[in-house]
Amino acid sequence: MKCPKCGSENVSIEMVQTGGKTKKHGNGIGGHMNNAARGLAAVSTLGMSNLVWKKSKGKEKSKFKNEKICLCQNCGNSWPIK
Repeated sequence: MKCPKCGSENVSIEMVQTGGKTKKHGNGIGGHMNNAARGLAAVSTLGMSNLVWKKSKGKEKSKFKNEKICLCQNCGNSWPIK
């Protein structure tokens, strides 16, 4: 493979992370009931139950996009592989 800028064959290929998305899913009915029960327990114990019982936060799922990139070792030019 040759560099389009200088014509050198001293080229390395790398996988580079170019983007990502995070989706957040809610608590659902069980999570909301848990948070409501946690709030009632906190009121009755003057907040001491919050030290042990944690809030339901839901779940997150991340997806990342990877891309192959060529990098010329002589001139530093980079370009994506199609």
